Amino acid sequence: MTTRSYETKGNMPKDTFFNLPEDKRALICKVAVAEFAKHRFDKASINRIVAQSGIAKGSFYQYFEDKKDLFLYIVQLVGEEKLNYMSPLLQNPDNHDIFILIREMYISGIQFVVAHPEYAEISKRILENKNSPIYQEMMDQNLPTVYDFFEALLGKAIENGSLRPEINVKLLAYIIASLNTLVIEYYIDQIDQTYDEKMMVTVDQFIDFLKNGIGRQKSTEPTSTESPANIIG
Repeated sequence: MTTRSYETKGNMPKDTFFNLPEDKRALICKVAVAEFAKHRFDKASINRIVAQSGIAKGSFYQYFEDKKDLFLYIVQLVGEEKLNYMSPLLQNPDNHDIFILIREMYISGIQFVVAHPEYAEISKRILENKNSPIYQEMMDQNLPTVYDFFEALLGKAIENGSLRPEINVKLLAYIIASLNTLVIEYYIDQIDQTYDEKMMVTVDQFIDFLKNGIGRQKSTEPTSTESPANIIG
């Protein structure tokens, strides 16, 4: 996990954190990941993090404003690592039907969390605490980027003829980004607590909904000039 890139509101982590040696920064992040994977945000302990990192508690506040800043930093780093993991898939979105691409993104995301089970645990802890202010702040911080991503993806799909040109791209991007989160929440709450390939059954149902809607497909009806006998024979 790289510990350099971080862009969000405010100025956290502080410059003193980035002045630390790389191995020390990596250790603090590794310990923080383990803590947030084991405990919900409100139960996670700065005392345990500093003790296992081998730093003084006073030093922690030279690096971060508070626990929330560390948590949001870790979430940001995990997101960047996941994006890097998925980047080969996203380099040429024009080469894929949009629905196939969304499905492949889910597969890649599942493979990522299987390879990093501690990140899957952090995600589950976040979902356990959906009513907390930190959850809302995290969503406010990250969802605009997701909206922009899907808006660009939908624009490309319209250009290559995969989608109808009259759709409201901003509205659909907002809906898909929001439903993406809800699909994961639904699976964890209603189906299984484990992130693995079984999730793809739910994902495929979601993609079918995106592609085909919820209305019953109308069968072809005979026109006024064609009798059923003429159509059959």
